[in-house]
Formats: sequence, C-alpha cells, structure tokens
Amino acid sequence: MTIRIYPSRLPGEPLETHEHKSMSLDQWFTQHVRNYRNDMVHPVAAAVNGRNVPPAEWPLCHIEPDSDVRLYPVPAGAAVPVWAVWTAIAVTVAAAAYSIYMMNQMSTGSYSSSTGSTLDLNPAKANSAKLGDPIREVFGRRKIYPDYLVQPVGRFDPNNPENYTVQMLLSLGVGNFSFSAGDIRVGDTPISSLGGDFSYAAYGPGAYVAGDARSENWFTSTEVGGTSSGSGLDMGTTSPDSDDILADSLSVAGDSVTFNGLDEDDNDDGDPDDNKLPGSWVAGATVNLIIPDNIYVSVEGQYNRFTGDNLMELAASVGMPVTLSYNGVNYDLVVASYIPHGETTDPVSGETTIITASLTLAYNGATGTAFYGVPAGNQRVAISYRGYEYRLLTVDGTTVTVSRLVNGAVDETWPGFASRTALDFSATGINGNDAWLGPFLACPENETVDCVEVNFSFPSGICGFDDSGSKRIRHTEWEIQYRVYNSGGGWISRTGIYAEKDVNGLGFTERIDLGSPGVVEVRCRRTNEQGSNNARDNMYWQALRGRLPTRPTSYANITTMAVSVVTGGKLAAQSDRRINVVATRNYDAGGDRTISGAFYHVARSLGFTDSQIDRATIDALESNTWSPRGEYFDYAAESDDTSALDVLQKITNAGMGYCLLSDGLLSAGREGVKGWAGVITPQETTEEMQTAFKAPSEDDYDGVDVTYINGTTWAEETVQCRTTGNPTPRKIESYTLDGVLDQNRAYRIGMRRLMGYLYQRLTHTASMELDPLCYQFMDRLVLTDDIPGNQTISCLIVDSEINGNTTTLHVSESLDWSFPNPRALVRWQDGVASELLVPTRIDDYTLTVPQAMQFYDGDDPYIEPPRLIFCSSARVGYDGLATEIAPSSDGTSQVTCTQYDVRKYQYDDAVYPGDVS
Repeated sequence: MTIRIYPSRLPGEPLETHEHKSMSLDQWFTQHVRNYRNDMVHPVAAAVNGRNVPPAEWPLCHIEPDSDVRLYPVPAGAAVPVWAVWTAIAVTVAAAAYSIYMMNQMSTGSYSSSTGSTLDLNPAKANSAKLGDPIREVFGRRKIYPDYLVQPVGRFDPNNPENYTVQMLLSLGVGNFSFSAGDIRVGDTPISSLGGDFSYAAYGPGAYVAGDARSENWFTSTEVGGTSSGSGLDMGTTSPDSDDILADSLSVAGDSVTFNGLDEDDNDDGDPDDNKLPGSWVAGATVNLIIPDNIYVSVEGQYNRFTGDNLMELAASVGMPVTLSYNGVNYDLVVASYIPHGETTDPVSGETTIITASLTLAYNGATGTAFYGVPAGNQRVAISYRGYEYRLLTVDGTTVTVSRLVNGAVDETWPGFASRTALDFSATGINGNDAWLGPFLACPENETVDCVEVNFSFPSGICGFDDSGSKRIRHTEWEIQYRVYNSGGGWISRTGIYAEKDVNGLGFTERIDLGSPGVVEVRCRRTNEQGSNNARDNMYWQALRGRLPTRPTSYANITTMAVSVVTGGKLAAQSDRRINVVATRNYDAGGDRTISGAFYHVARSLGFTDSQIDRATIDALESNTWSPRGEYFDYAAESDDTSALDVLQKITNAGMGYCLLSDGLLSAGREGVKGWAGVITPQETTEEMQTAFKAPSEDDYDGVDVTYINGTTWAEETVQCRTTGNPTPRKIESYTLDGVLDQNRAYRIGMRRLMGYLYQRLTHTASMELDPLCYQFMDRLVLTDDIPGNQTISCLIVDSEINGNTTTLHVSESLDWSFPNPRALVRWQDGVASELLVPTRIDDYTLTVPQAMQFYDGDDPYIEPPRLIFCSSARVGYDGLATEIAPSSDGTSQVTCTQYDVRKYQYDDAVYPGDVS
C-alpha cells in the first residue's frame, strides 16, 4: 500500500501517493517533511488502517508497506513565521481553514462559443490562497498581488446575466499601507478604465470587516465546477426528451383531443402500428399543443386586434402571459385588453347586437410596447397561455383528454378548446426522467452552512430560432432540491424558468437561505428539453457553495481589501485578470521607503529596543548618504526560508552597505572609500601574517548581469555590467538584486561586484590575541610585515614628548632613513590608526611628527605601548577590509581581510550606459 494525501475527508481521489518501507509514522514525516518536529502543531491528521492516530502516538505507530495510511488536512491553522527567527504575526481562521485550503483545488473553466461574446469565469488569476504560508511583509513600495483571506465568490448579475461579478477579500500584508485608486489594476488595466465594473474598500489592521458582505466565508464545492470538457456539469444529461406526433390532422372539442390518421394498437401482429401515440403519452405526462385557428386581425392604433369567438377558450384577462404563434414564429406577449363574447341591447330601438371576443397584446406587460406584427385580414394564428403546456388526463387509442397548465399547475378555470379541426398543428410530448446531478455537499466535513448558492451557466446563451432563422425567446426550466445530509428528511424543491433571446454567454445565480445552519446536500436537474428546435440553450451547473456562519470580524496587524470586479464588457476581452496594487508600507519609525525605516522595523520585530540599536550611526547614514543619493529599499518578503539576518543584509545592501554588531548594538555601515580604522603589525600577531593571491584565470567572472524589478514597469529587467575594454566577457555572473527598483542603482551595485572580481585578489590572514576585537566588520585596516625589501618597519613607541604641535617619539628599533620620502603611521593603544605623517629625523631611534600625540601611561603593564609603522611614501603595508573576525578557544583571534582597492568604487555615481550592442 501507499501513503495517500487527500484534500479533504470527502469522497475523492488523493492529491499525492507515496511508497514507504517498514517504519514509524514519525520517521516517515521526518524524512519527507522539511523542518518537521513532533511537538509542533500539525496541519494534517493521520488515519492508519481506518483508525485515527493522534500526533502524540506517531513515534509509536509502526506502519508496514501494506498499511493503509491516509493523511487529511486539519480544518484550522495559522500563518507560519515569515523568517526563521522572526516573531510570527499570524492569523488564525479556524472556520475558514477548509475553505481556504480547498481554493487550491478549485477548478474553474472559461466559456467557449463559436458566436457571440465569451464569458470568462476565471478572473484574478495571480491572486491565490496561501494557507500555512507566511503573511507578506512589504518594505517600501511594491507591486502586490494580494492573497485570498476567504474563497472568492462569483455570481451572475441578475440585471445583466452576461456579467459575472467576483467578490473577494484580500490580504495586502502585515502593517499599514498607502495607496490610491490609481495604484490598483486588474492585470494591466487601470480600474479607472473599468468604471462601475470595479469597486473596493480598504481596511486597516484590526478594522471591523464583518459589515462588508465580501468578507463572508463561503465554501465552494470541488465536485461542481469547470471540467476538462466544458464550463461545469452538463445539465443536458438530466433534461427530458421530446416525442413529436405526425398525424394527418387534429380535432379538438373541450378537453378532448383526437389525432386523425394514427395507427391504433389492434393486437394484430401483422400490423406494425409504426405511426401511433408515443409511449411517453401516458396519463400525467406534460405535452405541448399548438393549434392554430382562423382569427380576424385588424389594426387599432398601434395594436393588432385579434377577433374571433374561439378566443373564449383562452379565458383571457388583462395581464395574462400568452404565447402567440404565427408563421412558425412564437412571441411571448401579455394581454393588453380583452373584450369577451357578449350581447348589447340598444335602449331606444331595442335591437340586440352580438359582440365577438377580441383582444390586443403587448410586450413585457399590459402597458408595455404594443404588439403589431401580423398583417390585417383572416390569419392562421394560435394564442394560448404562455408555453402551450397541457397535462394528459386520459389516453384512449388516438384520443386524449387534457387540462391546461399554468406555471406547472392545473388551471381549473380553463373552459377547454373550441371545436375545430386543424392540419397545421404541433403536438410534442415531454419524455420526462428522474435523472439528477448530485447530490453534493455544500459544506466541509464537521461544518454547517446557513445559505446555499447555485450558479447555472449558458456558454452559448439562451436563444430560440424560428423557421426563417430569426431569433426568438427560449425558455429553460430547472429544479434545485436540497436537504440536511443524513437527516432522513425529504427533499425541498425550488423550480424556475429562464426566458431569454441572447446568443452571448450568460448565467444565473440562485440563492437559498436556510432556516437554520446545517450540513446540506444539493442536487439539480433540467426539467425541459435541451436544444429542441435547434435552440441554443446548453446549460451547465457551474458552481455550488455554502456560507459558513463563522468568520473573522477583523484581521489583526493585516491590511485587507474587499473587491468586486465584473467580467464581461470592458474586462472580458482581456487575457490577464490579476488584481494588483502598487502600495507603500508605512513604518512606525523612519520614513516610508527609507533604508533606515526598514532596518528599524525588522530590528523591532526581533525585539530590539532603541537602546540596543545604533540609531546615531544609522540616522547619520540615512541623512548624509542614503536619502541624498535616492537610495531606498523596496521589497516583499513572502517565503519562510529567509532569516532575519538575510533580510537585514538585503536592506543594507540596497544602500551599498552591510549589517553588523557594533559594541553590542545592532548597527549598519556603508562600504566605499574610507580612511584607516586600524593597523595590524608583526608586534601584535602570534604567527606570521599569511597572504593569498588569486591569479587571473578563465574561470573568473569578467562580466555581471544584474536582474532587478523595474519600479515603473514592475517587470524583471537586466542591466549588463561590462568594462570598456571587454564588451563581450567570457564568463558572466547572473546576480539577482532585491530591494532596488532603479536601473542606475542596479548598475552601480553590479559594477561594484565586477570591480571586486577584477581588483580584489589578495586575502590576508593574521592571528593575534585580543587585538582584532578592537575592530568591526568591513573596517579598513593596514597590515604590515617586516620582510626585507618591503621598506616597512614596525616598532614600539617606548617614550614620547609633546612640544607644542609636534611630538618627539622614541622607538624600539633603528629606522632606515634611506627609504624614499619616509612616512610614519601611528597605531594608538586602542588600535586606531593615525593619518600618514611626514617624520623628521632626530637620530636612528628618534623622530618628530607634526602632531601633538597624547598616549596612555606607558608604565602601566596592563596597557600595551603604541606602535609606529615607518615606511616609504610609495607603500604603506597592505590595505584590507576586515571580512571576518573569529575568536578561538585558545584565547587568540583570527582576522581575515580582503584587498581594499578604491577602483572598486569608481562607478558609485555612474549612469547606466545601456545594453551592449
């Protein structure tokens, strides 16, 4: 057997299967789930051989290769930390856990139609549910594709069925944001172009959202929806078929209908009885009868007036919906006026006048647009209650008795047909069946819903056609049944009719409010024939969902946005429907978008207080360097595999700097042209300094391609960093730069990397006692040696006297004044280096320097004496940047320095010259 992972406990196929050996359940999780620990809260439940096994028993639960192991999602959860050691900001939505998880399994299709406009049912493609993923942390200004907080809900507009409105509640991320309507787009379309087809409301962290219907928590059934072959479950599989009757003529009188010329079942085996009443014509069946009559048509103002006593069979009244059939065209109309058959007597002459029944018709209502579509004179016209539907009461050979149906119920007031015989009749029987789609559950396991919605879609529209090919109104009938699951109760039905004349994709949403919450199952069917008379009315069950009564009323620490977007019209022609917002994060400290603001936000999220942050240094960098140079940090952190240190390094890297701890404070520095911070001489080292040289080779990078996000187009772009003499390098580094949206800044940082590959080839390593602890990461240091010929002498300052602005220094070693243009460099007792000084010779062990220097008491055995580096003006030891300071267990410390070369920073103010042609 295998371990099967299911999307829910509902019947269905597993999402994944895994083979396994003989082991414990805990061992399997340890091998296959990253960062798994048994003591953590688990988002899944396990069942072994049909028995639920709690997490505490997983280490003791032994599974064999033939064990039946099933894993199911737990309907609860919280967001995991954004960074491994970062304080998590999580949202727990227990009732919505199933709902959000199932969004990953949702199947939505899009319509396809040969004619008419297409109705797209798959909007907001880039917005997604991220159950269990970190909540987005945004720094600075970013283009955000917000995440679903609850499942999006799509409904058809009852006023315009061609429009499909999607409502959703989205999470922008942790904290406060600034944005306006002009910053919101659907795909690449500004919402201003959509007009009333787009609306939204933004809610700050902790704001009350329960008053917005878009925050409702709906569960969408995965069993109902788009399929690989269409836009939902095909309702045509449940529709009844029709049986037409081909008789010579039809005679009616009252409730009796006789078909002339049909075969009768005479029990004669030699007579095939091929042309007889269909088998579906039985008592209780529903049939359609269109029986034209000779009606006199006249013109009365803007109306046709229809006159004939046979109209009495209609039992008409003003406002009655009727269907008029003329020349093969059916018109759905309403009675505008009606004059019944009667008599009037002249009060003077006493003469009696016979009044013939007549009526006029209108569209959409008794006072609607007048109907005027039949030529004057005697015409063959059929007028009946809308739909021409009758129920069979009895069947005897080729004669049946019928009763008229009004909205599916028998009309007891119907007087019956006027006696006549017709050759141009139409008789169709509905061959009903008891086929249903479903039932399907409208809620997740162990949950209840208080409202159910069903979407019916018609990709090809709803439209009938007459014999000439002209469009006419087409009726589509349906039935929804629902009941409480496993209650033993009966089904509750809702029926309806759609009457349209539209070849474009459209749909309808039916809503059922339940009296009380329950576990509800739903089934649907179509109750009239699909596609008869070449009509376009293919019907699909596109969605089933239930509303969960429990939902969050607010979302702590998260900015949310409720959105309604209408597809069709302006948006349906677009291929990309992704709701996105260009928003700016608002920090509690530091300016928006600033590097210092981002740095402070991360530091405080880690629990650092202002007394533990080197605010003086960071504020100075911001005011003197970062802000004046237009250097900002714009980034969105969305993964859980990035540490807080990684993020701090990204922040400072955007400002050409680095993060460090300085005297116990969290601080930052900027790499660039800088003065000496200290000197390391042979007097301090416990071993000889080692220098490594990396020779140029074909494996060296001699070009850099920097990929960054362009802050205007919000697309990934690449800047090519090349030297003037080498436009086509052999080996190019592909470097991704986070947090930078400007092309010139990306180029400058990329050129720094390239210059480093070209000019930083020396690495120095020295081992000392505690001296390296005087320095900080990326300090510029001078490293000296006493190798003969290097024109460098390192010695101790054993005594000194201050004479005004000069200081006389007595050193421990003889100085070589034959060096060209001698220079001196003093290492103070705290490790700091002086500037390069011009010395004056007194004797081989004595010199003066043009600076007053006050040292610590040289007689204190606990304080080391200062150092003097005597050298030529052409070379002052080795220039290095401290890239690592590592204390050892034996009391020594090791410092590693990479070569310092000002040429690395020569492009710090450059403008991108463009791609290499």
